[in-house]
Amino acid sequence: MVLRNFKYVAQNVDGKTVRGRIEAIDRQVALKFLKSKNYADLRLVEYRSLIGRLNQITIGKTLKTTHMIFFLRQLGSLLKSGVNILPALELLSLQQEKHQIRMLLFEIYQHVYNGLSLSKALAARPKEFPNLLILMVEVGEMSGTLPDTILAMAAYFDRQTKINNQIKGAIRMPVIYIIAALLIAAGMMLFVFPNITGLFASFGDAELPGITRFFLAAGDFMAAHALPLFGGIALVVITLLVLDKKVPAFHHALVVFTLRMPIVGPLIRMSNQILIAGSMSQMMENGINSVTALQTVRSVVSNVVYKDLLTKTLAYVDDGWPFSKAFEESEFIDPIMSRMIATGERTGDVPGLMKNLSVYYNGISELRVEQIKNAIQPILLLFVYALVGVMILALMLPMISLGSQI
Repeated sequence: MVLRNFKYVAQNVDGKTVRGRIEAIDRQVALKFLKSKNYADLRLVEYRSLIGRLNQITIGKTLKTTHMIFFLRQLGSLLKSGVNILPALELLSLQQEKHQIRMLLFEIYQHVYNGLSLSKALAARPKEFPNLLILMVEVGEMSGTLPDTILAMAAYFDRQTKINNQIKGAIRMPVIYIIAALLIAAGMMLFVFPNITGLFASFGDAELPGITRFFLAAGDFMAAHALPLFGGIALVVITLLVLDKKVPAFHHALVVFTLRMPIVGPLIRMSNQILIAGSMSQMMENGINSVTALQTVRSVVSNVVYKDLLTKTLAYVDDGWPFSKAFEESEFIDPIMSRMIATGERTGDVPGLMKNLSVYYNGISELRVEQIKNAIQPILLLFVYALVGVMILALMLPMISLGSQI
């Protein structure tokens, strides 16, 4: 969709002249929005803008999760207050400051104006709106609870985003500590130890401590072979990234290895189980059958191990097995989750058990993240301090030894 650019001159409620620019799908929409601001004596002129055209070129995903949550909250609130869907979409589109998002919202508005339902309009942009949201909006349209459904989905995605950010932060922390320690060590080996080799040589026949000789030899080696050494490391990293992207078997093996790691693995497993439990709870509570819910969650989950798990679950359901069977067989599902699902199937209350699981995981996620942070932060700090301390000790020991000989 191409938006048209307009310049306007008008009088505000204080009688002052205001000038500005606005993007809209046509002249009538632009005029309607400006009149809603109580502007009078409107003069609207369309103009062509090369920059405006360039701004309308989209590459990749337009709508970030935070933008989507904000849009859903605004739309749900407007619908809840009695505003019809078309005026609500029109208002949100015109008030959006980012060009790409404004164009996306106008596209949704245009689809709804042409007779499509909101769920079908969202489904036209699958990269921007997840299947879970589209399905839930469709349920809300059929049940007549669209405003409440949209607000509930905004709250759901907000919770998921906060939990994911906490988990990513906990995973990111040890990586940053380790990289910082390695960079400090590499910097000392490249720039400190080679520059003081002459100083230590002036000690004459004094024997240097073993730790100092080791770091001097390592520093000389790194200084002499820095380019091939770091080039080799870069080549290995690039090769691994290409294999991860292009070879599914390698990607799967790497994901399995990550899930089995002692610190990172539990956090990734918890994140995916929260996503599965929360998504299933949202759908099954609203009457969506388990097969459709599983198919939708499979499209939402990005981790290949859990995507395969959901595919296996669907195959078991087709063969007449309970879907808890695949969960019980997986090493990457907490026993409490598989047991609660099995209990729900025996009692005929899977939606209720899924809701309880979602509440349980949401309740313990922050606590577990804090526990992991508190447990590994002292260890990482000790690692960094020990590495730097050993290298400083290697520098100081010869000087202390020389001082004792004087």
